[in-house]
Amino acid sequence: MLTSRHKAHLIIITTFVLGLAVGASGHYLLSYQSHQNRSPSVTEVTDELARIVKLDQSQRSQVEKILNESSQQYQELKNQTRPQYMAIRDNTRKRIRAMLSAEQQALYDQWTNELDSKREKRNSEERKHSGK
Repeated sequence: MLTSRHKAHLIIITTFVLGLAVGASGHYLLSYQSHQNRSPSVTEVTDELARIVKLDQSQRSQVEKILNESSQQYQELKNQTRPQYMAIRDNTRKRIRAMLSAEQQALYDQWTNELDSKREKRNSEERKHSGK
């Protein structure tokens, strides 16, 4: 039969082990989710393609050049259309904000600021991973 002291030790050890498991699971899920949300870099795509279709060095260089060029074109297109997306977003926010009370507006502004911060952080991470 377990004494009170042994029960206490067992509870402490169990709590510690469960804490480790929950922490490790949370870390894994956050890492996995952030990895899933970003686009693969040109180098990652080139590496995978080289492995799958067995590119020689010349082909690999050509593929990397093509992917870099298309990546630049995608970025230029994004830069051209971004003002339109932002105008739609801003108009939507103004319309929603107009129907809210002063107290709700303060909460809504806080919420949209947090969204904007998260988006900027994600975009910054994507730029860092893509080498831009």
